[in-house]
Amino acid sequence: MGNKIRLEKIFAILMTAFLLISNVGCKSNERKVENNVYIKDINVGGKSKAEVEQIVKEISKNIDVEPKDASLNEENLEIIPEVLGKKVNIDSTLKAVLNAKEGERVEPVVEEVMPKITREDVEKRIVEIGSYSTPLIDDSENRVDNIDTASDYLDNEKVLPGEEFSFNGTLGRRTAEKGYKKAPIIKRTESGPTKGYGIGGGICQLSSTLYNAVEKAGLEITERHSHSKKVPYVRQGKDAMVSYGSSDFKFRNNRQNPVVIKTEISDEKVTVRLYEIRK
Repeated sequence: MGNKIRLEKIFAILMTAFLLISNVGCKSNERKVENNVYIKDINVGGKSKAEVEQIVKEISKNIDVEPKDASLNEENLEIIPEVLGKKVNIDSTLKAVLNAKEGERVEPVVEEVMPKITREDVEKRIVEIGSYSTPLIDDSENRVDNIDTASDYLDNEKVLPGEEFSFNGTLGRRTAEKGYKKAPIIKRTESGPTKGYGIGGGICQLSSTLYNAVEKAGLEITERHSHSKKVPYVRQGKDAMVSYGSSDFKFRNNRQNPVVIKTEISDEKVTVRLYEIRK
């Protein structure tokens, strides 16, 4: 019985010694990088996998760039495009270093990182809900200048859900100080409508174009007035006469999202487009 116990103890000691020797052998046989292997001007020759991994992680801090999502400037509907990111692939870079031959230079393996939101995604949020164009039949210089001046005030105007838009409230009083000039207008007189001249003449074409775009968009019109005489740029009954302090054109945004007004004046026509900014 005693001999058996002694044999078991001897066996246990031998096994322990074998395991210790094996572990020492594993450590001594751990894979090292070949001599004079460089990564980003750093000599990693003779280093272990763990040491190289730490070096690669430090290098990546100066290379990695977070991607930026595309976004929308709701004030003017400008789309800020996405920016691609980049990131060092630690595992692939480590593998390349460990497989490098003596004296070889290794570059970090860098991969592109796509943003979550692209320009195409943002474009889907901008939906045209109504547009209308009217011809510039009277293209006299002062009249066109007045329409241009007024359109600068109107362009990029944003109407929030439930908010009421006022043409006069947005443009304010039309004065020479604001750049408005004398141009043909329709004047109401005791003997009936007659042609005349007034500061800001011509901007009723812009308000009428807006009215038709609003009607196409299905927004709630809360105030509109017709001219006392037919105007040539829209069908009868489809105009919107405005006069500061008396006649206004108003509508309410009855949608769940903001609506932005965009204007465009060319040599031939006046165009108004309405865009809904969806979430």
